[in-house]
Amino acid sequence: MGIEKDFNIEEGAERLKDWITTQPHLPQNIHPTLLQRYIHSTHGDLEYAKKIFILGYTIRQNNPIIFENRDPLSSNVMNILKSIDMVPLPPVAGCEDKFIYYRLVDCDPDKFDFNDVIKTFFIIADLRMIQPDVPMNDGGDVPIFDMNGFTLRHLTKVVLSTLRVYMRYTQEAHPVRLKAIHVINCTPFLDRVMCLVKPFMKKRVAEMLHFHLPNSETIYAHLPKAALPDEYGGEQSIIKHKEDWFNRLRLQRDYITDTSRWKIDESRRSNGNDLCGTLRKLEID
Repeated sequence: MGIEKDFNIEEGAERLKDWITTQPHLPQNIHPTLLQRYIHSTHGDLEYAKKIFILGYTIRQNNPIIFENRDPLSSNVMNILKSIDMVPLPPVAGCEDKFIYYRLVDCDPDKFDFNDVIKTFFIIADLRMIQPDVPMNDGGDVPIFDMNGFTLRHLTKVVLSTLRVYMRYTQEAHPVRLKAIHVINCTPFLDRVMCLVKPFMKKRVAEMLHFHLPNSETIYAHLPKAALPDEYGGEQSIIKHKEDWFNRLRLQRDYITDTSRWKIDESRRSNGNDLCGTLRKLEID
């Protein structure tokens, strides 16, 4: 099946679900909205949706330090959420793009545990994928990374193996339509940051990057001012939206911690499944 001009998300999700039932080693308890995200993100290309589905769950299986012990109310996750804002923002009037804002709140590098940061990132990302108020429209995802307070000591805390997993998943297996990446309040040592990240970055993603100096207004040429925090002249109350997502994490704790939704059962893998076997080898490589 190729890309359809006018595809039906619900029908595509049902076909993806039917296919998953033929793959007994894959998790079967997949949220219906998440299935729709796979169809939406691939513009109705069912075969592509299958590939990123398998790759994503294989990456999860092979990296337990990030994708296991994911209680969103655990002390390590809550400490990250208190020290770092990871806030999906509500829709902005007149714009179909979806914005997610990231920034340090506590700038103490000793509280910047990179493995826990990435674990928490994926908890928020997974929860976001099942929210009915995150529309599946023609817009794309636009993360905004605020580097205010980020220092060279933070950079030394980055775990390269974990960074590699993060970059692989978000570029090749995350069921979203990534449109642009904005980095604001860029630091003087941005070149060092990019030296760390670029080896793991796909060319198409590198072309989506936009950098903005402190006190610069260049970002307004790319997105509505309303998408930025109110302290930067925008209309987003990060504190209010963050509390909203704290409540969602509390309400959806069982969803995140339910391993039946996330784990591959290798004992049920069929040796004749060429697609799964090929992607498994790719992930190991």
